[in-house]
Amino acid sequence: MIPLRTALRVMPAAWFAIGVAAFSAWYATLITSPAGYGTAATAAASGALPFIGAFVAGTAAWEGSRLRRGDVWGRPWVRPSWRIALAALFWPAAAGLIAVTAATVTRHLGVAAAAPNAAIVAVMALDVVTYATVGFAIGVLTPPALATPLAASLALLWVAFVPAMYPVWLRHLTGMYRDCCALGEDIAPQALAASIAIDLSFIAAAAVCCAVNASRIARTAIAVAVLAVGALVGVRLASALTFAPVQPREASQLTCSEKDGVQVCLWPEHAAAAEAITGAIAKVRSRWLAAGIEAPAAITEGLGAPTPGTLRVQIIDTSNDGVILAMATSKLPTPVDCGHGTTGAVAYLYLRAWFAAVGGASGPVMQALDAEGDDVNPTVLTVVAQLLGSSPDVTRRWADNAAAMAVRCDDFQPDLRVQP
Repeated sequence: MIPLRTALRVMPAAWFAIGVAAFSAWYATLITSPAGYGTAATAAASGALPFIGAFVAGTAAWEGSRLRRGDVWGRPWVRPSWRIALAALFWPAAAGLIAVTAATVTRHLGVAAAAPNAAIVAVMALDVVTYATVGFAIGVLTPPALATPLAASLALLWVAFVPAMYPVWLRHLTGMYRDCCALGEDIAPQALAASIAIDLSFIAAAAVCCAVNASRIARTAIAVAVLAVGALVGVRLASALTFAPVQPREASQLTCSEKDGVQVCLWPEHAAAAEAITGAIAKVRSRWLAAGIEAPAAITEGLGAPTPGTLRVQIIDTSNDGVILAMATSKLPTPVDCGHGTTGAVAYLYLRAWFAAVGGASGPVMQALDAEGDDVNPTVLTVVAQLLGSSPDVTRRWADNAAAMAVRCDDFQPDLRVQP
């Protein structure tokens, strides 16, 4: 390892390490994640990897170029090549790990989250090592004027642009998991394994390319074979996922309580507000029943397929209005994949506002749920006002009709007027 005093004098990775860490910490504050949830906070922190990766790869390439320019790399020194490479890579990798730590700590403090997810942290650390290794290989193999910008650009393209490409699961190969996780979700192990496979193949290929005891043709062939194997494994693992690298969270983590005949199961992050949430849910349920709206006696934050007698709700805002809106949203029909936009989808707006109004949503919230009508249908709040003055039989018939319209895939003119 190069001493810190020497590193501060001659190595860009040491010069700018604090600045990159500060920038990564600031950027992590821009990415949202559920309050209190450690896995989501750690995943959000990985959103800073494009900047960290470009810096680490660029500075590692700079160090590799210095060895190339000085005719140091590949000579028969007493120290083996791997030790020379390790000394050159220590500070770029250390700077990257400091930046990852800064982003993770800042994100966790910002949402008062629990301990970081160790698996995601480990993958981010491996990502940093990968950037450094590949950057160093570019440095010793390409002209000095090209090495640093090429390495930084490739790292940025890999982490920032691949996630924007199709198919959407390609993003899981990069080790950036900012699409994880909602409160009811956990990181999918397939996404972690896919990124690890790709990282290890990159590291191995870079090491092969830097070897000096084999011909260029042999090194190229071996490196391509290693990358092909890593890509095959990574694709097989990641292709089963959607755009988000998630799976349902373990239901055993839920804590259940009962009030006024309704059982409410919440995630640990909502423990402090459990009493208020349970009370709000009980009030919504009693109001729904009085208005003729079906209201199951079991409410859970756990994800999964719809089951009779259970309402699955995702609570983001634990205020009274937040719980009411979450309950209203959970009552909506399960969306269908029509492959195109549907005219019946407008019914969701009317249904959500109706369930929220009956549940006791405040005036400002109801105003936010209003939407313009069309040649047939009045505005959302106009329909809601008419429903509030109608009998349970009328409102039940309207809600059934609106729910049927919402899941139709054919092109038709929705009629959401209240019929007496």
